[in-house]
Amino acid sequence: MSVRKGQEFRGLLKLLILNELESGEATGYELIQKISNKVTKKPSPGSVYPILKEMASSGILNCRSEGNKKLYSLSPKGKELLEKIYHTEKEAIFSKVEILRLAGVINEEEAEYINTFVSEKRMNWFKLYKLRNWIPFLELVVEAAKVDREFVEEVIREAMEKIQEFLDKYNKNKVNKIKG
Repeated sequence: MSVRKGQEFRGLLKLLILNELESGEATGYELIQKISNKVTKKPSPGSVYPILKEMASSGILNCRSEGNKKLYSLSPKGKELLEKIYHTEKEAIFSKVEILRLAGVINEEEAEYINTFVSEKRMNWFKLYKLRNWIPFLELVVEAAKVDREFVEEVIREAMEKIQEFLDKYNKNKVNKIKG
């Protein structure tokens, strides 16, 4: 059974809404703004509001009025659904990693690293998505890597060094403040 493109987008939009509401309640307008910062195509009110209404009527979202605004939040059923989605996604990745390990594509240490990364990725990605330029940065990295992978790896290495220098300086200042 094939899934139409519109249905795929609708499913993705539902997941994006659930992800956004995991951190707290929001209006439909706020959700549109937050989601548009994370995807290349801004969702329209005509696609978001029917989904919000559908998810609220199915008990996945709570909806309360505050003046003229409707504020949406995850219901216990919505939190459970989101956790189930995350768990299913994580288990699928773990299975694929195990297949790669058994096939000899990756070794035990690499498999362990990937599994640890996946276990922690949800919170890390959540933090990264709060950075304003994260998505355009990733898109540029992917496009540039298609042209010259070695160049991109060098730029990333330099960026990592700068970030590490910043963290070292920050931590040193933090220790000095505690001592002083």
